Amino acid sequence: MLCSKATGRGALITALLAVLAALPAAGCGSGEDEGVAIRPAQVGVAEAGPGLGPGARALSLGPGDKGSPRVSPSGDRVAFVLDGSVLEKPLFARSFGRRTEDGFDAERAEWLSGENLVVLGREAAGGSAETGAEGPIPLFLTRPGDAPGIPPGLLEISEGVGAVDADPEGKAVFAAAEAPLANGAPPAESSKLLVVRGRGQVRFYPGTIPGRVTGLSVSPDGREAVLALAPGEGGETEGRVELLSYRFFPHGPPRRAALLPEGIELLGSPQWTSRGIHFVAGDPAEAGEEQNGFVLYRVPRGSDRPEPVRDVGEGFLPAGICASPEGDRLAVVGRRSPDSPTNLYVLDLASEALETATANEDMEVKTNPRDLTWSPDGSYVVLVARGVLSGPETYGAPAASLSSAFYNLYRVPVGDGSG
Repeated sequence: MLCSKATGRGALITALLAVLAALPAAGCGSGEDEGVAIRPAQVGVAEAGPGLGPGARALSLGPGDKGSPRVSPSGDRVAFVLDGSVLEKPLFARSFGRRTEDGFDAERAEWLSGENLVVLGREAAGGSAETGAEGPIPLFLTRPGDAPGIPPGLLEISEGVGAVDADPEGKAVFAAAEAPLANGAPPAESSKLLVVRGRGQVRFYPGTIPGRVTGLSVSPDGREAVLALAPGEGGETEGRVELLSYRFFPHGPPRRAALLPEGIELLGSPQWTSRGIHFVAGDPAEAGEEQNGFVLYRVPRGSDRPEPVRDVGEGFLPAGICASPEGDRLAVVGRRSPDSPTNLYVLDLASEALETATANEDMEVKTNPRDLTWSPDGSYVVLVARGVLSGPETYGAPAASLSSAFYNLYRVPVGDGSG
């Protein structure tokens, strides 16, 4: 009887399923939405996708537009920008400390002397903090709060900063700021270079730079820098980006490293390397949204003529680059071809070998040059990416606390370069 009862119940279920299958699709969903299940997720955590390949490890979790990661000189902490606020945390911990209060609009932060951070941003939210969109912005020094519950201090170092970079050991942060007007003279775009050390001691270098500095990269020993100037408005530099080489010690006037053709723009800052200056540039009018017209260039030492880097391949499409702490390797975010996924590559400047560091299938990798950084020992690179969601998701958190961008920081091992 039990077996007979079970068989009758099974026949009934089969009949009901047949009836449901015969119903019209109208009102039950169609196309891509049909059969999509909405699964509950962990509180405030998005699906990360399949990852970036073996060895890649997430350094952050949860919703929000994260970017501009920087690893501390000791290698045990990471600072980053989350929806305009500067946060820092132990490398693999979930907990984090806030270095700026709500409403601050940060673009990036650099480590200084272990615990301190130098922050480029605005105190009150009032539009984009992108240097290229609104010009130079203030530079601040921020320290941890003195006690739990006490907000961190924020001290303005300089106004009108257009570019900033730190030496790999975190002993100094270098910046380029608008030069102050003298004796009521008419405005003329020029910049002053400054260095921040210790707990915020500021020193301005003598002389001025003839133009507005938009990019800055410092050599590992802190003695030399490469600068990018905004296109000029007259004379030889009309509509052209100029690259300058500047020696801090001994101090001397800047030397032209290259003058790019008219209409050619840089992506990010030019990078100082042991094999000359490297940068990504192209014509935005021809590149389109996919940046297909941008190319990786170098200016060899002793030359002032940019040349394409052929080591990456003819069809390679670079987006962001970052020189290693020793200046002997270049981390490159880009694609092998227009149809290829975005991956992280490492270019050994001595051997000219290009190694693939990630195995990305369906992750969206940020290509902003600021969203790429090295560890102090050169053993890994930190980039920013998010999983591509395949359908609706639900999150157990208030809507006001969620952002449409679920970008997170990922640690990608790349070796120490000794091989």
